[in-house]
Amino acid sequence: MKTRRKQHSTMAQSSLLQGKRFYCREWVFHKIQHCLQEKSDDLGGATGTPAKQPAPVKGGNSWGVLLVGGPGSGKTALCTELLWPTSAQGTQRGLHQRGLAFHFCRADDSDTTCVAGFVRRLVAQICRGGLVPGYEEKVRDPAVQGALQPGECERNPTEAFKRCVLLPLLSAKPPPQALFLLVDSVDQGGQLGEAEQRSPADSPRTIAELLATHQQFLPPWLLLVCSARRQNKAITKLFTGVWIRSVGSGCLQECGSDPC
Repeated sequence: MKTRRKQHSTMAQSSLLQGKRFYCREWVFHKIQHCLQEKSDDLGGATGTPAKQPAPVKGGNSWGVLLVGGPGSGKTALCTELLWPTSAQGTQRGLHQRGLAFHFCRADDSDTTCVAGFVRRLVAQICRGGLVPGYEEKVRDPAVQGALQPGECERNPTEAFKRCVLLPLLSAKPPPQALFLLVDSVDQGGQLGEAEQRSPADSPRTIAELLATHQQFLPPWLLLVCSARRQNKAITKLFTGVWIRSVGSGCLQECGSDPC
C-alpha cells in the first residue's frame, strides 16, 4: 500500500509525457517568458515583510496565464516542455529554472486532484527547490506544521494553504527574478474524498477553487500558469472577472490587468 501511494505521489509531481520531444508553439514560451520579465521588472525595491494575514496584492500584479485548448491539443505536452525541455533552444531559454513548483492533475488518479495533497506537494517542492531563501525555515515552525498534519490538512486545506504557502512566501525576501507556479489540467477533479466531505462549508472542493479564491493573494513575483480544456465552462465561470482576454490563436489567456 505504501508503495502504491508513493507511486501516486510521484505521478502528481511529474508528467507521463516527460522526455518526449515537443514541437512548435514557441510563441507560448515567448509569451510566458515576457510575462515573467514583466513581473521581474515590477519587483523593483520590493522586500519581504512579516505577514500575519495574506492581503490582496496591490498594483495589478496578481495576474497569471491560463492555457486552454481542446482534448489532445497539447496542453500537458506544453507544460511538460516548460518544466523539462527536450530541445537545446528550450534549455537555453531557461524557463525550467524558474519553476517554483508544479502539479499535474489526472482525472483517472484521485490522489492528483486531492486539494490537501496538492498543498502538501507544493510545500515539499518549494522546500526542495531552494528558490525562496528562508521559506523552509518558516514552514518548520510547529504551528505551521500543524496545519499540514494528516486529517487537519484534509479538514481545512484553505488554512493549510494560507499558513504553509501564502504567508511564508509573502514574508520571505523576494527572489532576484520572478518565478512561476504551474498546475496542469486544473479543471480535473471535483470528487471529494471521505475526509474532505467533512470540510467546512466554505472549503474549496477542487484545486481550481483553491487557486481561484487565493490567486489575488499570491506574491507579486509569482506567475500562476494553469491549463484547462477550452470547453470547460465551469472553469471560465470560476475565474470570471479574473481571466479576461484571449491572445494570438485564442489558446492563451491572461488574468488580472493587462501587463503583457
